[in-house]
Amino acid sequence: MSVKNKAFSFLIIIAICFSLSSCIGVDRQIKLNKDGSGEETMKITFMKEFYGLMSSMSAMMDSARQESFLDSLYNDQIFIDKTKNGYDSIPGVKIIDISSQRNADSSSTFTIKYSFDNLDVLGSSLQKTLEDENDNQDKIPTVVTMMPEGDNIVFHYDYEKPEEEGEIDSTEIAMKNSMMKIFENGYINFEIEFPYEVISSNSTSANGNILKWDYPMKDIFMDSKLNLEAVMKK
Repeated sequence: MSVKNKAFSFLIIIAICFSLSSCIGVDRQIKLNKDGSGEETMKITFMKEFYGLMSSMSAMMDSARQESFLDSLYNDQIFIDKTKNGYDSIPGVKIIDISSQRNADSSSTFTIKYSFDNLDVLGSSLQKTLEDENDNQDKIPTVVTMMPEGDNIVFHYDYEKPEEEGEIDSTEIAMKNSMMKIFENGYINFEIEFPYEVISSNSTSANGNILKWDYPMKDIFMDSKLNLEAVMKK
């Protein structure tokens, strides 16, 4: 791939937040039922810096594409409509409500509430929210399970980005270093209410069967993986 194409691809990746840029905060509040169904309220906050960064980087686009990009950037309804269309394509999902809010610090928060009938949804819903419908890149695998193991029920939420094949050139290294800076303030937090008594977990904090995991985006980007685990009594 040429340096020009790599640079453009890098811009697009950031612009559509496919890799979860640090100008974004994500809060996921999930309630699980014993059969793997449940509800989630997901809040995605696009920080003030996000809009400034995207506006600046749009200067690399041609004028027609830049105008379209900026129109969509500041139009909440476009994001809401895209999210609805994306969720409608996920089997087992029913949207309850989607709303947006402008905050006092000039950030924007989108709240998405939906029900689901299987755990697989939890691995695809956030990606479906942030991806570009025209993006043809490989999707990052996330596997979510809640299965019996002996006398217990074990929950796993596992994300791991595949290692890139071949040598990494200087352009890709520069891109990664730039992404590191962009990831500094981003976060993703999980709060999951489980349907069984929790025996152990790797959560950040716990209150009965409600567990919380807090992750800086920078750490996820560095490690290229994420693992949530909880062991429950049957």
